[in-house]
Amino acid sequence: MNSFQTLTKSVLCALYKYSGALRIQEAWSRLRGRSFASVLLFHRVTDAIPEDGLTVGTARFSGICRMLRRGFRVVPLAEVVRLTRSGQTIPARTVAITFDDCYRDNVDAARILTEYGLPATFFIPTAFVGNDHVFDWDRDLPRMANLTWDDVLDMVRMGFEIGSHSVSHADFGTITAEQARHELTESKRVLEARIQCPVRWFAYPYGQRGNLQREFVSLIQEVGYEACFSGYGGTVSAGREDFVLPRESVPYFSSVLNLELHLTGCLDWMYSLKRRRRRAQQNSELPGRIRLARSLRNS
Repeated sequence: MNSFQTLTKSVLCALYKYSGALRIQEAWSRLRGRSFASVLLFHRVTDAIPEDGLTVGTARFSGICRMLRRGFRVVPLAEVVRLTRSGQTIPARTVAITFDDCYRDNVDAARILTEYGLPATFFIPTAFVGNDHVFDWDRDLPRMANLTWDDVLDMVRMGFEIGSHSVSHADFGTITAEQARHELTESKRVLEARIQCPVRWFAYPYGQRGNLQREFVSLIQEVGYEACFSGYGGTVSAGREDFVLPRESVPYFSSVLNLELHLTGCLDWMYSLKRRRRRAQQNSELPGRIRLARSLRNS
């Protein structure tokens, strides 16, 4: 998105919020029985590199925390899971916060969260704690340190929860069942031995639908995890039976205000309109593609 589009989007979001349209639509959604929570996903909070699909700058992160503190009900992950499975109406603007991947800047993020009194869960790949491992996608970036076990314990002492992100950040869409069992059991064992607390949650690496074989869901439950979290977008609704819950990746939102409107559910109409326009465009292009395919087949 270019700077003009970003500015235009920010202006429209501001008009939507401060005109009162946001509150009206939010109230209407609640009257219609819409009940949901959102689980936010962060990776890096740093100013050492430009913001990207995994990175949020410290000023924007503080702004997000301020916005959440003032306007949302931020709860531990366990409360989101409880509400989802109980079938109860989820209170408006319920949000949980999570982090993945073991970047050491997560300690600084934890301190900012503490300033605002916000709970969070940090998902740790145990093989990367306290060493110089660099993810493949970070090799062209300035060196970013990993958490140490002392850092992890500091976060626990601050009151934050630790979850498993496997041992080696394995792709659960490609590994065998035996490898998956090792990744699940060993990471849980190591974390619980280190932090002396139960590890209840698992977030599978890479996080897209194709990165988790569905037959592994029962294995995740068997090992003793109470819920599993993805990395693809979506809300968590009351009465949801799926063991795998979606999360919203925060860096993709263009501004704090854009994120705020998204989390209220008040942009759903716009997303629906975009989907309809995309389908209409695809349908309009379909005859041309059919003609091209036929001409190629007959040539």
